[in-house]
Amino acid sequence: MDSRYRMKSHSHSALTHSLARSETPFRETLLPSGLRIVTEQVPSVHSLAVGIWINAGSRDETVDSSGMAHFIEHSVFKGTARRRTHHIAQFLEAVGGYINAFTSKDATCYYARVLRPHLPRAVHLLADLVQNPSFPQKEIEKEKQVIVDELRGSEDDPEELSHEFFEELLYGKHPLGRPILGREDVIRSFTRDDLQSFIRRHYTAENITVAAAGAVDHDRLVELCEEELSALPRGPRPRRRKPRRSGARSDVRRRPVQQTHLLLGSVTSGYHGRERHTLTVLNALLGDGMSSRLFQRVRERYGFGYNIYSFLSMYGDVSTFGVYAGLEPAHCTRARELILRELDTLVDRRVSMRELNRAKEQVIGGLLMGLESMTNRMTRIARDAMVFGRDIPVARIVEDIQAVNPEDLRVLAAELFDPSRLSELRLETGP
Repeated sequence: MDSRYRMKSHSHSALTHSLARSETPFRETLLPSGLRIVTEQVPSVHSLAVGIWINAGSRDETVDSSGMAHFIEHSVFKGTARRRTHHIAQFLEAVGGYINAFTSKDATCYYARVLRPHLPRAVHLLADLVQNPSFPQKEIEKEKQVIVDELRGSEDDPEELSHEFFEELLYGKHPLGRPILGREDVIRSFTRDDLQSFIRRHYTAENITVAAAGAVDHDRLVELCEEELSALPRGPRPRRRKPRRSGARSDVRRRPVQQTHLLLGSVTSGYHGRERHTLTVLNALLGDGMSSRLFQRVRERYGFGYNIYSFLSMYGDVSTFGVYAGLEPAHCTRARELILRELDTLVDRRVSMRELNRAKEQVIGGLLMGLESMTNRMTRIARDAMVFGRDIPVARIVEDIQAVNPEDLRVLAAELFDPSRLSELRLETGP
C-alpha cells in the first residue's frame, strides 16, 4: 500500500490542541422568561441554521395521547393566525431558504436554513408556527389520514417495525416503549382542544431552546427572540419518569415477511452516564460500518445476511444498545450463534490498541466531518443545552473519546451482554 494512504493517528495532545484553537465562538443567553438562546458562530460561511427546540417528544405523552407530539409537528404547518399553508411554504423558499421539522422521543424541533441576511425572516416564521398554530378542523382531519398513511408505511418496513417491537420489549409500558408516530385509533381521536392543551403544557419558555449555528450574530438573535417569542407562556418543565431497567426478555412477532429480523440488546445509562463515550466507541468497533466485527464475521466471512449492524439510541437518562440482523430463516440460528460469540469475545478478551484506535478514529472523524453541516452544529449545541445545560466543546469530546481504554470496553461489554440482561426479539414470517 502506498505510504501516503496509511492511517496516521494524531497524538492526543496535538489533535486536542488543534481543535481547541479552531473552536468557533459559542455564546448563551437566558432570558428572564426562561427561554434559552445558544449560538455557534462560524465566520467562514454565509448561511446559518436556526431551530426552536421544544423539550418534549413522544416520551412525554400518555397512552391516550400517543403520537400527539408528532401530530402537532405536522399540523402547525397547516396554518397559523397569520398564514395559510401555502404562505408558510413560500415564505423562506422565496429567499432561497427552507423550513422543516422533526419529532423524536425526547424533543420536537422546528428549524430553518437561510442566508445570513434572512435570519429575521426565519425567526419570524418559526416563532409564528410555535406560538400561533390555528389547527383548522378540516386540516386536522386531513392530517390524520396523512399520518395514518405514514404509520402504515412504517408497518410495511419490517426492519423499522422490528426496532419498534424491540423498544416495546425493552421498555414495556413506559412511553419510550411506544412508537413516535403513535397508534391509529388514538390519532383518529385527536381534537383541536387536545392539541392546544399539549402545546400549553409543553411549549413554554422554560421548556424551549433556540439554537443557531453558522453566519449568526448572537446579539441580533437575542433581540429577535425577545421580539418574536414574547408570547410564550411561562411554566415549569414537565417532569419525566425514568424507565426501570429490567432483566432479559424475549419475544417472537409474526408478520408476512420474507426474512427473519433478529435484535439483541439491553438498556444502559444515557447522556449523563460516564460511559457515553465508551458506548460510541464500542458501537463503532462492534457493528458500525464495513470494517466492524459483525460485518466482517457474519456477512463477509459466512455470507449470512445483507444487513447487520449494531446501534445506539441515547437519551438523557437511558440508552438502548443493540444488534440488528436481517437474515434468511435458514441462517438465523447459525448467525445468532456467531453474534453471541462476538459479544462474548468482547467480554473475554481485551481489544487490541490497534483495533481500538481505529474505532476511535472512526468516531472522531464522523464527529468532525459532521461539523461541516450548519444543521448538525445547530443540533449539537441545542442538545448540549437541553441535556447538560451548557456547551460541551468538541475538543473536550475528542479528549474523552481518546481516553477510552480496552478495560473500559471490556467492563461495559460485560454489563451490556450479560445473559441475565440481554433481551432478544425476532420478527419472522407468519400470519
